[in-house]
Amino acid sequence: MSDSVKLTKKQLKAQQFRKTKEEKEAESSKRTLEEEAAANAPEPVKKKRKTRRGRKGKGRNGKGGNRFIIFVGSLPKDITQTELQGHFKTSSPDSIRVRGDKGIAFLEFDGDKDGKHIQSRMDTALLQNKTEIRGKRINVELTVGGGGNSENRLAKLKTKNEKFEQEYNSRMEKMIKDGAQKKRAAAAAAANDGSNTTADHSEGSKPRPAVGGMHPDRAKMFR
Repeated sequence: MSDSVKLTKKQLKAQQFRKTKEEKEAESSKRTLEEEAAANAPEPVKKKRKTRRGRKGKGRNGKGGNRFIIFVGSLPKDITQTELQGHFKTSSPDSIRVRGDKGIAFLEFDGDKDGKHIQSRMDTALLQNKTEIRGKRINVELTVGGGGNSENRLAKLKTKNEKFEQEYNSRMEKMIKDGAQKKRAAAAAAANDGSNTTADHSEGSKPRPAVGGMHPDRAKMFR
């Protein structure tokens, strides 16, 4: 059969079918090779996600990340944020998060807003430990962020609380000592003022010397 002989429709269809089948097999082989190459290729280095430390202590929106949290437990289940604000008004937390379903809350103190007085404010809040709200004795203690009860977090929390308690006790001792010194100084100043007043009064009450054997007041009558 010469090349010029025309193929029948059936032969053309068979040829197209064979061509299509071959193309599909070629594409399948190519896809398989590409998948194997991709699987054996080295993984690209993942870009590290910026953390608070990478953002120099700043949060996702550029806000300060220098925040300290105090945990409040054993609260009434229907406690409100307003009640907690009133109970902790002397420490003025920057924000209060309430978890009424668990009877807990978190007091947040922002060191970037008030770095000078944040320590004394937190001390004041911690002094509310074992106080009562609606007849329930509450727990107030320092905590760390992160959530969960992993061993690492609990150990971190324990260490932080112990360190804070030591610092807190040292500050309390210093405050008591300074207060006692101020009281003694005030008492000494008051005693000194009292002795000076008594001396002035005693000098003013001394009788005037007589003039020529005559009382000074009577001598004025003859001038």
